[in-house]
Amino acid sequence: MSYRSRYSSLFTYPPLTLGTIAAIIEKQQPTWEIEALDEISRRVDFSKEYDLVMITITTPTACRGYDIADTFRKKGTYVCLGGYHTTYNPDEAKAHADTVFVGPGEYSIPEFLIDYLNGNAKPKYEGGCVLGKDILAPDRSKISHKKYLKYPAVVANPGCPNHCSYCVISQMWREAGARPIEDVIAEIKSLKSKIVIFFDPNFFGDREYSIKLMKEVTKLHIRWAGSATVDVGFDEELLELAKESGCNGLLVGLESLNQAALMGVRKGFNKADRYKEAIENIKNHGIMVNGCFVLGMDHDTKEDLMDLPRQVNELGINLARFSILTPIPGTEMYQKMDEEGRIIDKNWANYTQHQAVFKPTGMTPQELEEIYRYVWKETYSYRNIFKRIRRIKSKGISAKLIGFGANLGFKYLGME
Repeated sequence: MSYRSRYSSLFTYPPLTLGTIAAIIEKQQPTWEIEALDEISRRVDFSKEYDLVMITITTPTACRGYDIADTFRKKGTYVCLGGYHTTYNPDEAKAHADTVFVGPGEYSIPEFLIDYLNGNAKPKYEGGCVLGKDILAPDRSKISHKKYLKYPAVVANPGCPNHCSYCVISQMWREAGARPIEDVIAEIKSLKSKIVIFFDPNFFGDREYSIKLMKEVTKLHIRWAGSATVDVGFDEELLELAKESGCNGLLVGLESLNQAALMGVRKGFNKADRYKEAIENIKNHGIMVNGCFVLGMDHDTKEDLMDLPRQVNELGINLARFSILTPIPGTEMYQKMDEEGRIIDKNWANYTQHQAVFKPTGMTPQELEEIYRYVWKETYSYRNIFKRIRRIKSKGISAKLIGFGANLGFKYLGME
């Protein structure tokens, strides 16, 4: 499923979901012919005949996913739906599928396949908590790289110990375990790439595990990037190991500069008044910082949001990415806003994080969208881009060229 446009797709790494589902099926049914199709790369060919169609959807791709499911079911094909949106909204998804999957598929898909072959598949399967040792490496022959960045991605630990109210990861993965480090290292070696992206939602979330993993990654002499919470900026041991193991960049969820707003979404462990200190510490270890911000939280004001471009410069981050707060249906945040009459758009295709689908507290939805566009445009004015490039701490020109290329790319990303 695709909701991305021509620019955003080019700043996205190939998703691992389809390759992982293929690996799960292949382990149990090695003789089956499997075709994996990602609609960012190519559209579905409805003229083809399949015995079984399995579709994974997020909220913005749900409508398209339902259309595909309905079309195949009319042809008599058995259809399954899974993914984040299905996990949060299984009853809605049931109307478009013969079977729905709630949660990860590591255990539920093999159980379903047995039932399916015996002719008694159930309408719903629960994934449960997945042990790290049972998370398979994806079948990368089933992963398309067309219209994506070419760097391969790896997941070491899919879980996150935090429970931010706008995030869908915690319910999907709950307390999922980290993969055995030897499995992760073997997968990285098989990629034969000098640059790897860790898709973990919080690379340092399990501190002791990340330390052990980085010590092994150091031996591979690769470069890598990942995601982190800002408090890593105060952990000298983690930063030293990240530097030694080849970490070049971290995507850091700053979300807001308003502490009350952070508290309101259960992210009070972020201390906005210490962001600059943390960012400086990270950069002092040769690691670039991509700071992410969510606009439209309760307690946000128009004045604060309009000031974000200046604040980005003050913080000294290398890149900034912005999104509009989007309450995902089925989450606690969505339920609360719906009860308050604040949800104004229930067309899931608009839940892209680029549109206001709810009533903010400090402004109108239209004002929030206008501010969102202004913040992107002003942050990525050439004047501000060159300010950030001059601050890159590198004696060589290559880091500055990479930084300029990334900033220029984000400039066009924000123009969509």
